[in-house]
Amino acid sequence: MTDAELHVKIRALMSSGALPSGHPSIARRGSTEAESIAVGNPFPAQCTICGEADTQVALFYPAGLVVRLHDGCEALWEQEREQAK
Repeated sequence: MTDAELHVKIRALMSSGALPSGHPSIARRGSTEAESIAVGNPFPAQCTICGEADTQVALFYPAGLVVRLHDGCEALWEQEREQAK
């Protein structure tokens, strides 16, 4: 997916509420090598924006909403949130 296509998808997800405009209650980024070795990731999470696996960011919102993203997708979402202000 191109950046332009991702921006369109992000705007649609924001309009539907799947991507909140506010900041999360909790953010978890990446994992240490030890965590990866000890726990592994048998079910890699899909990115809320692009749908690809192996996300690096998990954002936790009230009411149980969890947004999982790649670093690059999160940066594009942040651009859209800034423009929406």
